[in-house]
Amino acid sequence: MNGTIAPGPTGRPLVGSLFDWRRTPAEFLLRLQRDHGEVVRMKLGPYLVHLVTEPDAVHRVLVGNHHNYDRGKLYDQFKLVMGTGLLTTDGPAWRSHRRAVQPLFLNRAIGAILPNVIESTHQMLDRWEVAAARGEPVDLIGEMLQLTLVTLSRSLFGYDPGAAVAEMKRTVDAGIELMFTHGLLSEQLPEWIPNARNRQIRATRRFFDRLVDDIRSNHHRTGQGQLVELMETARDPVDGRAWTDREIRDELLTVYLAGHETTAAAACWALYALSGHRWAAEELTAEVDQVLAGRAPTLADTERLTYTGQVIQEALRLYPPIWTFPRGVVADDELAGRHVPAGSSILISPLVSHRNPRIWDNPDAFDPARFAGDAARRLPRLSYLPFGGGPRMCVGNLMALLELKVIVALVSQRFQLQTVPGDFVRYGHSVISLRPQGRLLVTPKPRVGAAA
Repeated sequence: MNGTIAPGPTGRPLVGSLFDWRRTPAEFLLRLQRDHGEVVRMKLGPYLVHLVTEPDAVHRVLVGNHHNYDRGKLYDQFKLVMGTGLLTTDGPAWRSHRRAVQPLFLNRAIGAILPNVIESTHQMLDRWEVAAARGEPVDLIGEMLQLTLVTLSRSLFGYDPGAAVAEMKRTVDAGIELMFTHGLLSEQLPEWIPNARNRQIRATRRFFDRLVDDIRSNHHRTGQGQLVELMETARDPVDGRAWTDREIRDELLTVYLAGHETTAAAACWALYALSGHRWAAEELTAEVDQVLAGRAPTLADTERLTYTGQVIQEALRLYPPIWTFPRGVVADDELAGRHVPAGSSILISPLVSHRNPRIWDNPDAFDPARFAGDAARRLPRLSYLPFGGGPRMCVGNLMALLELKVIVALVSQRFQLQTVPGDFVRYGHSVISLRPQGRLLVTPKPRVGAAA
């Protein structure tokens, strides 16, 4: 390999840029691209990491030379909660499990979730009627997390969490915090040491083990749950063996945690963007009124909600739910003329790629017209990657896009959302998903003459 060493921050002795990473991860990575370019070298404690946002280099990592890039060291934290599922495995095990669950996420299958999305969203909006009557704001991220958790539970698992939703949300939040690498000494200690973090890990695992047991028992009793059925009947393509209880547990948890969390974040940011851009909200509402005429959408209707789709695509550009993900470098490689050594890590960041001023005009502005017509097809490949790319592109991307269209359309039928004055929104603390830091408050205002 003849590539040169990439530029990057000097950092501090021993820890490199770890403190900057821990303090404000998203802002730190955006500064790296601004100050050093599209391939940036840095040290994060013991790890040598390259931030890669140059589109051809991203394509090489995710597609052209993807066999040279595995999950890497930085995914080890995810295994604490999720175990070894689709998100954390590589090689034949990953390919076998991906093939097993893929049928549920194909175009012809995802329409089955539509009734559950509509019912759950209407139940949420009925609660908002009470808040609106009192002039009270609602927390968008909290509401979306609850909505997508219930929708996913009913649609894929045939399981209604009922009154357990609040406890489930608290435990999911705790699990995500455990998966976020803070660079603390406690993260390096063995699990048998009885410190607070390890006790939290064990408590979180116990809760999720009980949850999976309940989901599987419900399936055996009722026959409900398409995803559970696929996993219960899956066979290894080589030796024909059934999946073990641990494999089923880990895959159910992976879909549960990753599936509802990312869709919730995307819905939250799309609605937040509309609340702050009245002109876009008015155009979207006009389209929803024309296409739906006050009723719930059918699958065919969702294809006609073109501007709604543009709004969602632009929200995914500005606020991609999985805003950063790592890869491990198996053998030396060259990316955009820069040498990346074996044993180091690559950081792909859709958030940073989507704000690359070389690719995007006025990248910090909200502009759904970027995705009108065939504009998106003229972009460099993998300069827009809200669901990743290559063989490991998010298996649930089509389902998520359908769910997002329905949620945004149904909310817009009944409410105008107004941002709370003086509320300062920040994001990008966790490296799991792009949640706002703290609550994200909007006030729902019933639309005059809107159909309930």
